[in-house]
Amino acid sequence: MTGKQHAIMGGSVWGNRGAEAMLMTVIAEIRKFDPEAIFNVYSIYPEKDRVLVQDDNIRFLSGKALTVAITHFLWALLAAPFRSLRIKIPLPKSVATLRESDYLLDIGGITFSDGRALQLLYNVFTIWPAMLLGVPVIKLSQAMGPFKTSLNRKLAKHFLPRCKRIFTRGSMTHEFVQALLGLDGKIEQAADIAFLFELDYSLSQENEEKAAHLRSKILEWKNTGEKVISIVPSSLVLKRSLKQGTDYPGKLLNLYLNTMGKPFRYVFLPNGTREGSEETMNNDIIAIDAVREKFRQELSEHEFEKIEWVDYDINTRGVREIIGATDGLVASRFHAMVAGLSLCVPTMVIGWSHKYRETLADFGMQNYAIDYKNTDLKIVKAYQVFLDNMDSIKAQLATRIDGVKASSIKQFEYLRQMSIG
Repeated sequence: MTGKQHAIMGGSVWGNRGAEAMLMTVIAEIRKFDPEAIFNVYSIYPEKDRVLVQDDNIRFLSGKALTVAITHFLWALLAAPFRSLRIKIPLPKSVATLRESDYLLDIGGITFSDGRALQLLYNVFTIWPAMLLGVPVIKLSQAMGPFKTSLNRKLAKHFLPRCKRIFTRGSMTHEFVQALLGLDGKIEQAADIAFLFELDYSLSQENEEKAAHLRSKILEWKNTGEKVISIVPSSLVLKRSLKQGTDYPGKLLNLYLNTMGKPFRYVFLPNGTREGSEETMNNDIIAIDAVREKFRQELSEHEFEKIEWVDYDINTRGVREIIGATDGLVASRFHAMVAGLSLCVPTMVIGWSHKYRETLADFGMQNYAIDYKNTDLKIVKAYQVFLDNMDSIKAQLATRIDGVKASSIKQFEYLRQMSIG
């Protein structure tokens, strides 16, 4: 049977390019076995996404927090008693579309995690309406846990067992979920969806000429014998650092200073873009502006001009084309890390959370993740070890990537079996 309706929560095109990578991969992989599939995408930027991707079989509806918590939930709650009587009451378009979907795919990158109170409520309301409407919920590969706080533990115990299938993104998440729920037969570990992303999966066109020009410049640098390092900063890490009184731009400056005078070039690019917006959410252009200002203040004009800064909208294809042209990557964004690992580009992480470590562990690379709260000296030392071992890291990534992709593809084999079953 083909032409199923696939509702998707947690993905968007604009903004978080990790969410774009997952969304584009889900659409492309499902189309391999269901070419007539309809995708009902509940995006937090539906208006922008409709402009960027115009496809008759992809419908962008609102997945904004207030929409799912009020419109979706309240109407689904009203419709629930009638469902047992097989009566379909009239519903607003977005809720009716959800009801008509064959299942809901939750592709949120990290859900039901301690210390994320507002996000936790969003995690609940993105799946609860579907459950009330009788639409099966499938959580594709994502990080979850830990479940130490009372609220998170209670909500996870209530809602996760009601999912039809849960794919855990790494061994730590898998252990967290199993220890809390023990849902044998319903939980399966699988690598992140975005490991399957291919360049032709992107459906938007965003500053393609600028990205291509930068890639050509990187290749010219490399032809002269220079090493090129790409750095993906995070607006979220910047925000946290400011709150904690630490200097995140200064930590990145120290990486540059560590190689100053050596044949190295640097490219700073975002993995979350909302060009023209002053909002920090899903917008690493804000972080790039802050880092660039720090570098401008501390470096000579000659040194500053040796660095390239991507401060415009760029899609996942563009991000990967640029990272793939460089010799190494330092990432503070999860899906920038996934991009580097997918391309077998030596990758180091300056971030936090178990979500980085468990994915790096699939490559035996967990030692190349360091918390951004560490001292400047520790981060610089870790960076130097990374630089010294880039050749061996690249070789090790090449030995592991096929196994990681095989782990990820299990999710789509499951969906294929559901589609034909």
